Amino acid sequence: MHTGVTSTTEQYMVNHLSKSGVKMFDRTVLTLLSIYGGVALITLAFVPFRFLPAEDAIILFQYSRNLAEYGSITFLANGPHVEGATDFGWMLLVAAGIRLHIPPLWFSAGMNVLSLILLAVTLLKIAEVQVSLLRLLAIVGSIALMPQILAAASGFAVLPDAVLLSTFVLFVMRGQLERASLTAFVFCLFRPDAVVFTIPLLAYLIVRGPLRWKNAATIGALFAAPGIIYFSWRWIYFGELFPLPFLVKADTHRVLGLFVPHSLHQSLIYLLFAIVMLAPIILRAEARHLWLIVPLVAVPTFFYWAMRLDQNVAARFFFYLPLATAIIIAANWAALGEHKVLVFRVGCLAWSVLLMLPLSREVRTFRDEQFGEVKSIAEELSHATRHGTILTSEAGFIPYFSSWTTYDAWGLNTPEFAHRPLQSSDVGRIRPDLVVFHPDRPESCLVLPSWSPNYAERSWPHLTRNLTIGAHANHYELWLTSYGSEFYRQRKHWHYGEGDRECWLVRKDSPLYPEITQALRDHHGVTSDKAVGLEEEHGRLTPEARPAGYRAISR
Repeated sequence: MHTGVTSTTEQYMVNHLSKSGVKMFDRTVLTLLSIYGGVALITLAFVPFRFLPAEDAIILFQYSRNLAEYGSITFLANGPHVEGATDFGWMLLVAAGIRLHIPPLWFSAGMNVLSLILLAVTLLKIAEVQVSLLRLLAIVGSIALMPQILAAASGFAVLPDAVLLSTFVLFVMRGQLERASLTAFVFCLFRPDAVVFTIPLLAYLIVRGPLRWKNAATIGALFAAPGIIYFSWRWIYFGELFPLPFLVKADTHRVLGLFVPHSLHQSLIYLLFAIVMLAPIILRAEARHLWLIVPLVAVPTFFYWAMRLDQNVAARFFFYLPLATAIIIAANWAALGEHKVLVFRVGCLAWSVLLMLPLSREVRTFRDEQFGEVKSIAEELSHATRHGTILTSEAGFIPYFSSWTTYDAWGLNTPEFAHRPLQSSDVGRIRPDLVVFHPDRPESCLVLPSWSPNYAERSWPHLTRNLTIGAHANHYELWLTSYGSEFYRQRKHWHYGEGDRECWLVRKDSPLYPEITQALRDHHGVTSDKAVGLEEEHGRLTPEARPAGYRAISR
């Protein structure tokens, strides 16, 4: 009897201590999340002190600067109207910041901090939970654990977009038709692909309840009519039915005529994360608002699978998946009861297994792609005796900091090459003083005998080959710079100019040749003979294909 009592007591103590340990684990993780949330806000606020934005973010900043300074939406200062910055609302905000003498990256950092806080508040409101500092910071910390936080730090409007989407869903769930319609319109101004979220949810608002015609009329007046007016204005203003990036991203090979394999592959880990996180809710009989999976997950996923997602920095186009997961969990929070702990622990496990490594990779990539030397070269070119012309595949840092007339070879900002891929003959027709491109690592910066004289299909290797062929035929000289940051080169154990590199082809008879080559020389550019030697050394060029006048250089 004594033995039995002792055994029962010991079992009780084990169970009690076990439960206390689990609770202690949960409290500890929440505390760490809150601390991390505070650190994330501070870090986002001070990103501009140490880091540069991404290429595509700089492109939008260029449009904002031209709008602020010249009053028109152009890629080139005082140039033709061009719609390469598809995030119209974000461009207007950044332009307003410039008018107030706030540099774009600092403005972006401030908006990131504000948006991260507002996003956490909105999720608490969807969950019908009172806002407190610890809850707010814990949610901020959870959001900042998503890899897409690096896209926000790089200057993209990921967090403002997320605030608009979550606020729109909140108004839809509350049946606030007027607010939902206006928020949907603003959301679509910030990013045109927002229609894949807004139209299904607005359709839901029309069919719910008995006043369908009245609902449709309200949405028509506050969303559809302003949208038609805006679409008509932009069509007249730009002379294009669709934004240039849409034309470029739609021009690609698809499996079964529907899906872009690379886009599908990029989404899988975030889809799996959403499925794992939502499983404890979907399997519950008391689950609420599961219909949100269709407009927030299914419809946009099929859309993004059908698009070529260029410059998908930190998988920014797939931030809607963890965000939709958070919205659906918040919508079910009150009904979860004691199962809240289960959802929390599943989330911790899912993040550890699925997203921890992607986050660490994006942090590393963020450090890799700091183009300080490209920025310095461009700034030196801006002080040349006159501004020349550039044809480039990298349409961010170089045109923004040099202010030279720049043609975007990929077509995101040059209408001609958005409607058709650049051909090798275009190089001779434009005769730029400088051709700059970032080839895939196996590709050569000089013409190979095995190449065709021209490539018609839109792909990155075909683009860089056409640039190389066109420049070769028009007497350009090759220089190289290492791609990315010193951290990237050291991590890869590359000497300067080898490995991942950018090709700079300088026109030999350009009056700006001395100033261009001096700028390259001042910022670690690899001179022409050494550049050719590096191409040979790494198997990107055979000695037989070496251009006349170049000599092999042994390092």
